Amino acid sequence: MSRFRSTLNLSHKWSRSATLLATATLTATASTLYLYNNQTTFKNDSDKQFASKFPPLIESLPSPPTREELLSKLGTPLSNSDNSEENLTSKDAKSKFDLIIVGGGAVGSGAALDAQLRGLNVLLLEKNDFASGTSSKSTKMAHGGVRYLEKAIFQLSKAQLDLVIEALNERASILNNAPHLAQVLPITIPVYKYWQLPYFYAGCLMYDLFAGSQALRYSYIMTKSNTLDKHKQLDGEGLVGGLVYHDGLFNDSRMNVSLALTAEKHGATILNYMDVKQLLKDETSLKTKGVRVQDIETGSEYLIAADAVISATGPYSDLLLSMDKSSNGLPEPNILNNPRMVVPSGGVHVVLPEWYCAKDMGLLDANTSDGRVMFFLPWQGKVLAGTTDVPLSKIPENPVATELEINDILKELQHYVKFKVRREDVLSAWCGVRPLVRDPSLIPQDGEGLHVSSTQGLVRNHLIYHAPNGLITISGGKWTTYREMAEDVINQTINSTPEFKTKNLKNCVTRDFKLIGAENFDQTLQARLAQTYQLTDKLSSHLSSNYGDRAPIIISSFKSNQDNMLPLGLLSNSNKPSYKSFDHQFTIGELKYCLKYEHVRHPVDFLARRCRLAFLDSKAALNCIDDVVEIMADEFKWDQAKKDKVTLESKNFIQKMGITENLDPYGSL
Repeated sequence: MSRFRSTLNLSHKWSRSATLLATATLTATASTLYLYNNQTTFKNDSDKQFASKFPPLIESLPSPPTREELLSKLGTPLSNSDNSEENLTSKDAKSKFDLIIVGGGAVGSGAALDAQLRGLNVLLLEKNDFASGTSSKSTKMAHGGVRYLEKAIFQLSKAQLDLVIEALNERASILNNAPHLAQVLPITIPVYKYWQLPYFYAGCLMYDLFAGSQALRYSYIMTKSNTLDKHKQLDGEGLVGGLVYHDGLFNDSRMNVSLALTAEKHGATILNYMDVKQLLKDETSLKTKGVRVQDIETGSEYLIAADAVISATGPYSDLLLSMDKSSNGLPEPNILNNPRMVVPSGGVHVVLPEWYCAKDMGLLDANTSDGRVMFFLPWQGKVLAGTTDVPLSKIPENPVATELEINDILKELQHYVKFKVRREDVLSAWCGVRPLVRDPSLIPQDGEGLHVSSTQGLVRNHLIYHAPNGLITISGGKWTTYREMAEDVINQTINSTPEFKTKNLKNCVTRDFKLIGAENFDQTLQARLAQTYQLTDKLSSHLSSNYGDRAPIIISSFKSNQDNMLPLGLLSNSNKPSYKSFDHQFTIGELKYCLKYEHVRHPVDFLARRCRLAFLDSKAALNCIDDVVEIMADEFKWDQAKKDKVTLESKNFIQKMGITENLDPYGSL
C-alpha cells in the first residue's frame, strides 16, 4: 500500500511537472511568435535612427564679438580736449543707442534681452562682472516663498500674497527657459509636533493650489521612518514625520550670464567692467539722455547718448538716483553710506560637504531661533545652507560673510544633524546684499527714519521709480521674479519715452523664450555626451547641466589639445597631485571656452561665476588661481605686473569666502 502511494505520488509529481513543462513550452513558443511578429518594437535602432530622434550635438559656433569690437560701437574715446565733466551733455556723445541699461545682474540682463527682442537697440553696462553682486549670491532657489504665504495668511497681506503668486508663475518660466540650469527639488520640513503635520500640510497644499497649472508636484507627508530613511543625517529624537513640498533649484550666476549672452546673440551690446561715472543731460530739458562711462581695464572714457536710461543696479540704486538729481549728472558724495531708496540687508550662505543633506532632497528649518526659515539644499554636489538676514547701515562694496553669521547657520543646522557640525567642514561662505526698497519720494528730505532695525516686515516686491529727470530705476524683488520685473520696466520705459512711440516694437516674448544652452537641450544630453565622447558620469553631468547644448564645444577642444582635459590646479601643483585634484570637474578646456564665449576678463569671473568653484570649495579655487592666471595671461598678453595684480586680487577675494575670519560684512579688496 505504501509502495502504491509512493508510485501514485511520484506519478502525480511527474504529471504536474509535465504540465508545467508543457505550459512553459507553449508560453515560450507564443512569446517567440509575438517577438517575431512585433520585432520592430524591440529591435535596436541604428545610430542613424537614434540620431534623428535628438537635437544635433553642436561642436562649433561662430566667434562672438570681441571686446574691441564691442567698444568700437561706443564711438571714439573721450579726449583731454573735450569739455570738462561738469559741462558735458548728451550733445557731446559720440554714439547713440535706443536704450542704455546700467547694471548686469539678473534684472538688468533680463531687461536687456526683453528690450532687444522687442526691437530696441540696447547697450548693457556692468561695473564689474555679470552677476558679480547679489545675483550670484542667492539661495539658488526658484520659488514662490512658503514663508511669504504664511505671512500673507496670518497678516492678511495682499502684497505678500501677490508676491507668492507672481513668483510661482515665474518659477515655471525659469524651469522651462533654462532646463539645463534649473531642476525641480523636493524639500522636507521636519515635524516635531503632531499638530504641525496638518498645519504644514494645509499650507503646502495652498502653495500648490496657488501655483495652479504651474504646480511642480503635489505635497505629501512622510512617516518618521521614511523621513529618517531619506535624510540619514537627521536626528530622529522627537521627530514625528516630514512634510515634503517642491520648488525649483538653479545655478544663479550661470543663468545671469546666459541672459546677457542671449541678449548679445540677438543684437544687444553687452560690456562688463564699464563704470558709469556720470549721467548726460539734455541741454535744454536737463533730462537724463546718456552716460559717461569708463572702461576699467584701460581707463578710456566714452560718451553715449540714449533715448532712455534704466538703472538696474540693485543695492547701488541710490548712486544713480543722485546722478539723475544733480544738474550736471555727477553723483552725490557718500550717498551709499546713507541710502534713501535701498534698505540694505546682508544674507549669508555657507557650503558644506555632501553628507550634510540628502543628495536629491532639501531640508527646510521652519523654526529658527529668530523666526526666520533656513534651507539646507543639495547643490552642485555639495550642500548649501542659509540664509541670515542682517540689516546694514550702508552699502558695502564687497560684502563678506562674518564669522558670527557663519556660526549662526551652523548652530541651526546642529539642531537637526545627529553628528557634530564643525566649522572646519565649511567649504565656502559668502554674503549678498538684498536690495529691499522703499519709494524715495515718500522719505522726508531731512532723512529722518532712514535706518531700519529689522527687514523681516518688509515686502520683497519690486519697485519701478521714475526719477524727476527721467532716469527709470528698477529694484527690489527677488531672483525668481527677474523676468516679470524686466517685462514691467521695459513696458513702462516704452510708454514713458516719446521717441519709442514711432517705433514698430513687438510685445514681450520672454515668458517662453529659451536661453543660450537650452535651445537644443534635452534630458538625454548627459547620457549622449558620455556615450559619444566616452566621458565619466561626473564630467558629462557637469558639462550638460552648466552649458547645455554648448557642452560639446568644450569637449571638442579636448581633441585638439589633450591638455585641455586636465583639471585646473594640476599644472601649478604637478609635483603633488592628490585625489583632491580630481574632485571637481573644472578643466582647462572649460576655462578657454569661457574666455572665448562668455566675456571672462578676470580670474574671479571664471572661478566664482562661470564654473562656481569658489562658491563650492574656496580652498580648491585658491589652488587654481595660478593656473587660471597663466592661461589668461597667454590669452590676453598680460605682462608680469598685470599677472601679479590679478593674482593678488583673486587671492584676496577668495580668501574672504570662508577661509579667513571676517569681523564685519563691509569687506573690501
